[in-house]
Amino acid sequence: MYHSGSSTFWSEKRLAKIDSHLHVWALDDERYPMPPGRVPNVPGDVDRLLASMDEAEVDGALIVQPIFHGFDHGYVNEAIAAHPDRFKGMALINPQRMDAVDQLDHLVSEQGYRGVRFNPAMWVYGVIEHLSLSPAERTEHFKTCAECQMQHIDDDAGRAIYEKAGELGVPVGFMVSPKFFDQVDTLLRDLPKTPAIIDHFGGCKVADGAPGSNADFDALLALAKHPQLRIKVSGFVGPSDEALPHKDTWPMVKALIDAYGANRLMWGTDFPWIQSHGGYVEGTKIIDQIPDISEGDRDQLMGGTATSLFGSWS
Repeated sequence: MYHSGSSTFWSEKRLAKIDSHLHVWALDDERYPMPPGRVPNVPGDVDRLLASMDEAEVDGALIVQPIFHGFDHGYVNEAIAAHPDRFKGMALINPQRMDAVDQLDHLVSEQGYRGVRFNPAMWVYGVIEHLSLSPAERTEHFKTCAECQMQHIDDDAGRAIYEKAGELGVPVGFMVSPKFFDQVDTLLRDLPKTPAIIDHFGGCKVADGAPGSNADFDALLALAKHPQLRIKVSGFVGPSDEALPHKDTWPMVKALIDAYGANRLMWGTDFPWIQSHGGYVEGTKIIDQIPDISEGDRDQLMGGTATSLFGSWS
Protein backbone atom coordinates (compact mmCIF):
# COMPACT_ATOMS: atom_id res chain seq x y z
CA MET A 1 0.00 0.00 0.00
CA TYR A 2 1.14 3.56 -0.66
CA HIS A 3 -0.45 6.97 -0.70
CA SER A 4 -0.36 9.70 -3.30
CA GLY A 5 -2.05 12.91 -2.29
CA SER A 6 -5.45 11.89 -0.96
CA SER A 7 -5.51 8.54 -2.76
CA THR A 8 -4.44 5.16 -1.47
CA PHE A 9 -3.16 2.36 -3.69
CA TRP A 10 -3.16 -1.27 -2.59
CA SER A 11 -0.78 -3.95 -3.69
CA GLU A 12 -1.08 -7.53 -2.52
CA LYS A 13 2.59 -8.06 -3.30
CA ARG A 14 4.06 -5.24 -1.23
CA LEU A 15 3.84 -4.73 2.50
CA ALA A 16 3.74 -1.24 3.97
CA LYS A 17 7.05 0.60 3.62
CA ILE A 18 7.76 2.58 6.79
CA ASP A 19 10.54 5.13 7.25
CA SER A 20 11.33 4.61 10.94
CA HIS A 21 13.50 7.68 11.41
CA LEU A 22 13.18 11.19 10.07
CA HIS A 23 12.60 14.76 11.17
CA VAL A 24 10.63 17.78 10.01
CA TRP A 25 11.13 21.43 10.78
CA ALA A 26 9.10 24.50 9.96
CA LEU A 27 9.73 27.12 7.31
CA ASP A 28 7.68 29.65 9.32
CA ASP A 29 10.18 31.18 11.71
CA GLU A 30 7.54 33.46 13.23
CA ARG A 31 5.21 30.65 14.32
CA TYR A 32 8.00 28.21 15.09
CA PRO A 33 11.12 30.21 15.93
CA MET A 34 14.45 28.47 16.20
CA PRO A 35 17.29 29.54 18.48
CA PRO A 36 19.77 31.91 16.81
CA GLY A 37 22.54 30.01 15.08
CA ARG A 38 20.54 26.78 15.06
CA VAL A 39 18.69 27.18 11.76
CA PRO A 40 19.34 24.02 9.68
CA ASN A 41 21.00 24.33 6.30
CA VAL A 42 18.55 21.99 4.53
CA PRO A 43 14.77 22.44 4.17
CA GLY A 44 12.68 20.02 6.18
CA ASP A 45 9.04 21.05 5.80
CA VAL A 46 6.20 18.52 5.79
CA ASP A 47 5.10 19.21 2.22
CA ARG A 48 8.58 18.46 0.91
CA LEU A 49 8.67 15.25 2.96
CA LEU A 50 5.28 14.07 1.70
CA ALA A 51 6.28 14.69 -1.90
CA SER A 52 9.46 12.66 -1.36
CA MET A 53 7.57 9.83 0.36
CA ASP A 54 5.00 9.69 -2.45
CA GLU A 55 7.73 9.56 -5.09
CA ALA A 56 9.49 6.73 -3.21
CA GLU A 57 6.20 4.92 -2.43
CA VAL A 58 6.80 5.15 1.32
CA ASP A 59 3.55 4.60 3.20
CA GLY A 60 4.33 6.06 6.60
CA ALA A 61 7.03 7.51 8.80
CA LEU A 62 8.00 8.03 12.41
CA ILE A 63 8.79 11.72 12.96
CA VAL A 64 11.42 12.17 15.66
CA GLN A 65 11.11 15.57 17.33
CA PRO A 66 14.05 17.64 15.99
CA ILE A 67 16.45 19.37 18.31
CA PHE A 68 16.05 22.54 16.22
CA HIS A 69 12.57 23.01 17.72
CA GLY A 70 13.75 21.94 21.16
CA PHE A 71 10.86 20.78 23.31
CA ASP A 72 8.22 22.68 21.33
CA HIS A 73 6.31 19.87 19.61
CA GLY A 74 3.90 22.21 17.83
CA TYR A 75 5.07 21.65 14.28
CA VAL A 76 5.22 17.87 14.63
CA ASN A 77 1.78 17.94 16.27
CA GLU A 78 0.41 19.76 13.23
CA ALA A 79 1.98 17.27 10.84
CA ILE A 80 0.53 14.27 12.65
CA ALA A 81 -2.92 15.87 13.00
CA ALA A 82 -3.03 16.74 9.30
CA HIS A 83 -1.77 13.34 8.13
CA PRO A 84 -2.59 10.73 10.81
CA ASP A 85 -2.38 7.88 8.29
CA ARG A 86 1.17 8.88 7.30
CA PHE A 87 2.87 10.00 10.49
CA LYS A 88 3.48 8.96 14.08
CA GLY A 89 5.67 10.87 16.51
CA MET A 90 8.57 10.32 18.90
CA ALA A 91 8.90 13.04 21.54
CA LEU A 92 11.78 14.85 23.22
CA ILE A 93 11.50 15.37 26.97
CA ASN A 94 13.56 17.83 29.00
CA PRO A 95 15.07 15.71 31.83
CA GLN A 96 15.85 18.87 33.79
CA ARG A 97 12.16 19.63 34.30
CA MET A 98 10.64 18.50 37.57
CA ASP A 99 7.51 17.44 35.67
CA ALA A 100 9.35 15.51 32.96
CA VAL A 101 7.43 12.30 33.69
CA ASP A 102 4.10 14.15 33.59
CA GLN A 103 5.13 15.78 30.32
CA LEU A 104 5.82 12.38 28.79
CA ASP A 105 2.49 11.07 30.05
CA HIS A 106 0.71 14.01 28.40
CA LEU A 107 2.48 13.63 25.06
CA VAL A 108 1.76 9.91 24.91
CA SER A 109 -1.69 9.70 26.52
CA GLU A 110 -3.17 12.96 25.24
CA GLN A 111 -1.29 13.66 22.01
CA GLY A 112 -0.62 10.14 20.79
CA TYR A 113 3.17 10.07 20.65
CA ARG A 114 4.56 6.56 20.24
CA GLY A 115 7.93 6.93 21.91
CA VAL A 116 10.47 9.25 23.52
CA ARG A 117 14.01 9.95 22.45
CA PHE A 118 16.99 10.02 24.81
CA ASN A 119 19.61 12.41 23.42
CA PRO A 120 22.56 12.89 25.81
CA ALA A 121 22.72 16.54 24.73
CA MET A 122 19.49 17.00 26.68
CA TRP A 123 21.33 16.00 29.85
CA VAL A 124 23.72 18.94 29.60
CA TYR A 125 23.17 21.52 32.30
CA GLY A 126 21.95 24.77 30.79
CA VAL A 127 20.99 23.08 27.54
CA ILE A 128 18.17 25.53 26.85
CA GLU A 129 20.57 28.47 26.79
CA HIS A 130 23.15 26.51 24.85
CA LEU A 131 20.71 25.73 22.04
CA SER A 132 21.38 29.30 20.89
CA LEU A 133 24.97 28.30 20.11
CA SER A 134 26.00 26.73 16.86
CA PRO A 135 27.27 23.12 17.11
CA ALA A 136 30.88 24.30 16.74
CA GLU A 137 30.43 27.05 19.34
CA ARG A 138 28.79 24.66 21.76
CA THR A 139 31.63 22.14 21.40
CA GLU A 140 34.20 24.81 22.21
CA HIS A 141 32.08 26.18 25.07
CA PHE A 142 31.76 22.77 26.72
CA LYS A 143 35.53 22.37 26.80
CA THR A 144 35.87 25.16 29.35
CA CYS A 145 32.46 25.23 31.04
CA ALA A 146 32.63 23.39 34.36
CA GLU A 147 28.85 23.43 34.71
CA CYS A 148 28.25 21.87 31.29
CA GLN A 149 29.27 18.31 32.00
CA MET A 150 27.17 15.50 30.61
CA GLN A 151 24.88 13.89 33.09
CA HIS A 152 24.34 10.17 32.92
CA ILE A 153 21.25 9.20 30.94
CA ASP A 154 20.76 6.46 33.54
CA ASP A 155 20.60 9.00 36.40
CA ASP A 156 17.46 9.45 38.50
CA ALA A 157 15.77 11.65 35.89
CA GLY A 158 16.61 9.28 33.07
CA ARG A 159 15.42 6.25 35.01
CA ALA A 160 12.13 7.93 35.89
CA ILE A 161 11.41 8.84 32.26
CA TYR A 162 12.59 5.45 31.03
CA GLU A 163 10.43 3.56 33.51
CA LYS A 164 7.40 5.72 32.70
CA ALA A 165 7.82 4.96 29.00
CA GLY A 166 7.62 1.27 29.84
CA GLU A 167 4.47 1.82 31.90
CA LEU A 168 2.94 3.66 28.95
CA GLY A 169 3.98 0.88 26.57
CA VAL A 170 6.14 3.06 24.32
CA PRO A 171 9.81 2.65 23.43
CA VAL A 172 12.76 4.83 24.32
CA GLY A 173 14.94 5.69 21.34
CA PHE A 174 18.61 6.24 22.16
CA MET A 175 20.54 8.79 20.09
CA VAL A 176 23.90 7.69 21.49
CA SER A 177 27.50 7.05 20.58
CA PRO A 178 29.32 3.91 21.77
CA LYS A 179 30.59 5.67 24.88
CA PHE A 180 27.02 5.52 26.22
CA PHE A 181 26.52 1.80 25.62
CA ASP A 182 27.31 0.96 29.26
CA GLN A 183 24.57 3.31 30.43
CA VAL A 184 22.14 1.89 27.89
CA ASP A 185 23.06 -1.60 29.04
CA THR A 186 22.30 -0.61 32.65
CA LEU A 187 18.83 0.71 31.77
CA LEU A 188 18.06 -2.35 29.66
CA ARG A 189 19.15 -4.65 32.48
CA ASP A 190 17.44 -2.83 35.35
CA LEU A 191 14.18 -1.91 33.59
CA PRO A 192 13.54 -4.73 31.10
CA LYS A 193 9.84 -3.93 30.60
CA THR A 194 10.62 -0.80 28.59
CA PRO A 195 11.06 -1.38 24.84
CA ALA A 196 14.16 0.35 23.50
CA ILE A 197 15.79 1.36 20.23
CA ILE A 198 19.31 2.47 19.38
CA ASP A 199 19.39 4.90 16.44
CA HIS A 200 21.82 5.19 13.55
CA PHE A 201 23.92 2.03 14.03
CA GLY A 202 24.69 3.25 17.56
CA GLY A 203 27.07 5.83 16.16
CA CYS A 204 29.52 3.10 15.10
CA LYS A 205 31.84 3.79 12.18
CA VAL A 206 32.98 1.58 9.32
CA ALA A 207 36.42 3.16 9.64
CA ASP A 208 36.80 1.55 13.06
CA GLY A 209 37.08 -1.89 11.48
CA ALA A 210 35.01 -4.72 10.07
CA PRO A 211 32.63 -6.72 12.30
CA GLY A 212 34.81 -8.85 14.56
CA SER A 213 37.61 -6.27 14.68
CA ASN A 214 35.56 -3.20 15.59
CA ALA A 215 35.24 -2.95 19.36
CA ASP A 216 32.44 -0.38 19.25
CA PHE A 217 30.37 -2.33 16.76
CA ASP A 218 31.03 -5.59 18.59
CA ALA A 219 29.69 -3.92 21.74
CA LEU A 220 26.53 -3.00 19.82
CA LEU A 221 26.17 -6.61 18.68
CA ALA A 222 26.61 -7.78 22.27
CA LEU A 223 23.62 -5.71 23.37
CA ALA A 224 21.44 -8.14 21.40
CA LYS A 225 21.30 -10.16 24.63
CA HIS A 226 18.48 -7.79 25.65
CA PRO A 227 15.40 -9.02 23.76
CA GLN A 228 13.55 -5.71 24.20
CA LEU A 229 16.17 -3.80 22.19
CA ARG A 230 15.82 -2.91 18.51
CA ILE A 231 18.33 -1.18 16.23
CA LYS A 232 17.70 1.42 13.54
CA VAL A 233 19.79 0.95 10.41
CA SER A 234 19.36 4.61 9.64
CA GLY A 235 21.48 7.62 8.82
CA PHE A 236 23.86 5.55 6.67
CA VAL A 237 26.03 8.57 5.97
CA GLY A 238 27.14 8.47 9.62
CA PRO A 239 28.96 5.13 9.65
CA SER A 240 29.89 5.13 5.95
CA ASP A 241 32.98 6.44 4.20
CA GLU A 242 31.30 6.07 0.80
CA ALA A 243 28.50 7.70 -1.15
CA LEU A 244 25.15 6.02 -1.76
CA PRO A 245 24.41 3.14 -1.64
CA HIS A 246 27.02 3.01 1.16
CA LYS A 247 28.30 -0.45 0.28
CA ASP A 248 30.87 -0.33 3.07
CA THR A 249 28.00 -0.52 5.61
CA TRP A 250 26.42 -3.65 4.13
CA PRO A 251 28.51 -6.07 6.25
CA MET A 252 27.30 -4.16 9.32
CA VAL A 253 23.66 -4.63 8.28
CA LYS A 254 24.21 -8.36 7.75
CA ALA A 255 26.00 -8.70 11.10
CA LEU A 256 23.10 -6.95 12.83
CA ILE A 257 20.64 -9.34 11.17
CA ASP A 258 22.70 -12.28 12.42
CA ALA A 259 22.88 -10.90 15.96
CA TYR A 260 19.41 -9.42 16.42
CA GLY A 261 17.26 -10.97 13.73
CA ALA A 262 15.57 -8.80 11.12
CA ASN A 263 12.46 -8.54 13.29
CA ARG A 264 14.45 -6.30 15.65
CA LEU A 265 15.86 -4.02 12.95
CA MET A 266 14.23 -1.11 11.12
CA TRP A 267 15.33 1.12 8.29
CA GLY A 268 15.18 4.93 8.23
CA THR A 269 16.37 7.72 5.94
CA ASP A 270 17.08 10.46 8.49
CA PHE A 271 15.28 12.99 6.28
CA PRO A 272 15.87 15.94 5.78
CA TRP A 273 19.63 15.24 5.97
CA ILE A 274 19.40 12.55 3.26
CA GLN A 275 18.63 15.33 0.77
CA SER A 276 22.28 16.40 0.96
CA HIS A 277 23.58 12.84 0.62
CA GLY A 278 22.08 11.36 -2.52
CA GLY A 279 18.41 12.23 -2.11
CA TYR A 280 15.41 10.69 -0.39
CA VAL A 281 14.33 8.33 -3.17
CA GLU A 282 17.78 6.81 -3.54
CA GLY A 283 18.04 6.51 0.23
CA THR A 284 14.97 4.28 0.28
CA LYS A 285 16.67 1.78 -2.05
CA ILE A 286 19.69 0.88 0.10
CA ILE A 287 18.26 -2.21 1.82
CA ASP A 288 16.96 -3.63 -1.47
CA GLN A 289 20.47 -3.43 -2.95
CA ILE A 290 22.20 -5.43 -0.21
CA PRO A 291 22.73 -8.98 -1.52
CA ASP A 292 21.94 -12.21 0.31
CA ILE A 293 19.11 -10.85 2.46
CA SER A 294 15.91 -12.86 2.29
CA GLU A 295 12.66 -11.27 1.13
CA GLY A 296 11.18 -11.86 4.58
CA ASP A 297 14.09 -10.11 6.27
CA ARG A 298 13.80 -7.16 3.87
CA ASP A 299 10.12 -6.85 4.68
CA GLN A 300 10.94 -6.68 8.38
CA LEU A 301 13.59 -3.99 7.94
CA MET A 302 11.48 -1.92 5.54
CA GLY A 303 8.34 -1.81 7.64
CA GLY A 304 7.48 -4.99 9.51
CA THR A 305 9.50 -4.22 12.63
CA ALA A 306 8.30 -0.62 12.80
CA THR A 307 4.67 -1.68 12.40
CA SER A 308 4.95 -4.33 15.10
CA LEU A 309 6.48 -1.81 17.51
CA PHE A 310 4.52 1.37 16.75
CA GLY A 311 1.28 0.02 15.27
CA SER A 312 -0.24 0.16 11.80
CA TRP A 313 -0.01 3.34 9.73
CA SER A 314 -3.14 2.56 7.69
